[in-house]
Amino acid sequence: MSTMKKLLLLLLFLVAGFSLSAQNIKSRSIDAKDIISLLRNDGYDLYSFDLNDFMKGDYNVTLYIKEYSKEAGEINSRGFDAGGNKILFSQFTEEEKKAAKELGLTKGMKRGIFYKIDRINLALISNKADSLMKLNAEYGNLGAVSQRLKLRPISAENVYKYEIRPFVIDNFESGKFIPLVAILSYWYDEKAKLIRCCGEPMLKSDLSDEILENVPHYYIIGVTLDKIEKKEN
Repeated sequence: MSTMKKLLLLLLFLVAGFSLSAQNIKSRSIDAKDIISLLRNDGYDLYSFDLNDFMKGDYNVTLYIKEYSKEAGEINSRGFDAGGNKILFSQFTEEEKKAAKELGLTKGMKRGIFYKIDRINLALISNKADSLMKLNAEYGNLGAVSQRLKLRPISAENVYKYEIRPFVIDNFESGKFIPLVAILSYWYDEKAKLIRCCGEPMLKSDLSDEILENVPHYYIIGVTLDKIEKKEN
């Protein structure tokens, strides 16, 4: 066998060996997308909203759960006052100061101002066989609320199916309700002989989407930020 053929065979062997090794399954670190996907498959939907743009001013933050039906429109509204979006660290008790430091919540604090509500996190937990959906809402660094939302079945078979869709947040006005996510029930379409919940993947903040006229039952989770005017001395 000539030297050239030997070199070619050796090269082919090396390439084949490299290709095999390159096809091995490798371990990788789990990232946030993996965790969210796994949780969603188990009935958890997670959303987070950044309020840092409002830290230049003083606002009172209130979380709202609004319930609607196709027949009656808005049928219930519950508000949860989270208080001011920021507070002086000096106003904390010694225990609160210690806890905040241990949790690393004081990092980045400037001029003694503690950024209390710089985000809102929502966790919605559901089960197709359960008539209740659990809402866990977290206000930034401090404060949380947990509520159970009563669902309505699609039919007499007691099947519960809801879909969660976020809103496009395109404007802000002090004191005006800002919708964050909608929890929409499916319904049985007699004409098409199927259950459905169609429409856009993201809803308009003015609630003008056609789907909201067709959904028999839904909730909207939202927030108001009321400007706190400083009192003149």
